[in-house]
Amino acid sequence: MRVMVTIDHPWSQSFNHAILARVVETLRAGGHEVDVLNLHQENFDPVLRVNELAVYTEGRYLDPKVGAYQKRIEQAQHLIYIFPVWWEVMPALLKGFFDKVFLPDWAFTEADATPLLTHITGATVITTMGAPQVIHTAVEAVLCRGILGFCGIQHYKWFNLVDVANVLPEQRAAFLDEIETYMRELT
Repeated sequence: MRVMVTIDHPWSQSFNHAILARVVETLRAGGHEVDVLNLHQENFDPVLRVNELAVYTEGRYLDPKVGAYQKRIEQAQHLIYIFPVWWEVMPALLKGFFDKVFLPDWAFTEADATPLLTHITGATVITTMGAPQVIHTAVEAVLCRGILGFCGIQHYKWFNLVDVANVLPEQRAAFLDEIETYMRELT
């Protein structure tokens, strides 16, 4: 299976990057083709500017990276997103990625909101939080059911590790093992 993994975390030494490494290693060991998109390494500009908004409803884009990302998503059968939860949702680069890349008449029809990414069999969302418990997060509603579900990706799994800065190394290892087990079973 072809899997596209997108990460939004600026620090390469973060636990999010450790998660990325385990995900990629496990998927490749399982024979999957893995395409990694690191939004920070790409210097992705998440801002949807006025001139881009002017062509948005036509399903067009001005940023050439958008077309390249759309082609990569079109080739994927499963999408994985790895990011920290900041202020209850995804960081700005990832939010801007969805704003600019998941365009009308590419991800959904503008006229009647028909989902167009139905070739993608599923998605996995892996998040970390600094909060000591899940007080509230909009990740599932906004990303899983909202963006992905709206565009036709109906099957998803969300993993979330809270209090990431204070968990014991054994808890981090157990979380990575849980992710690895899930990735081994991905079909």
